Amino acid sequence: MPKIVTEREKDLVREAMFTKGIELIRKKGVKRITVEDITNATHIGKGSFYSYYNSKEELLYSIIKKSESRMFERVEAVLSERINLKERLVKALKEIYLAADSIVLYVSPLDIELLLRKLPAEAADREALKSNDYFSRTLSLCGIDESGCEMEVLAYLMNALHFVGSTDMSFGERGREKALDILVHAIAEYMTEGAKP
Repeated sequence: MPKIVTEREKDLVREAMFTKGIELIRKKGVKRITVEDITNATHIGKGSFYSYYNSKEELLYSIIKKSESRMFERVEAVLSERINLKERLVKALKEIYLAADSIVLYVSPLDIELLLRKLPAEAADREALKSNDYFSRTLSLCGIDESGCEMEVLAYLMNALHFVGSTDMSFGERGREKALDILVHAIAEYMTEGAKP
């Protein structure tokens, strides 16, 4: 007779999959993770994996979205602080890109695109809406007029930040950290220009 798994046990397995999934994303990158990597890391059978998720893409997308949601909550808290706008933006950008538990630097837009191709079409629709919602909410919290801070320009700036943060070059860690700091301040400056007077 098969073992009956309680809801609490299922929640613990899901949390382990989330935690170990983040570790795997940091270690191997989204594309190289296998179902076997996940089952070995969480000590469950391969068949058990499919009672939680239909595919590794579904799990990885779920991990990325859950991590993104937690990160955005922290960013909202930072943006609510009573310090000047540019300082809030710098702090928020560092929270997104440079926090020790952030996976942003380990997940590229191409990774998201590849995951979405293997998920139902509704996931891509939700992704587009959520990205626009995060952008609008962030600007609103900062008192920034969307017309003064173009999404397309900001997307390129964020991609530059992502590239520098995620690319391992032989120029040294100090140079990388300084470049990231310059980019964060430049992006905050651009966003501040769009603030309401």
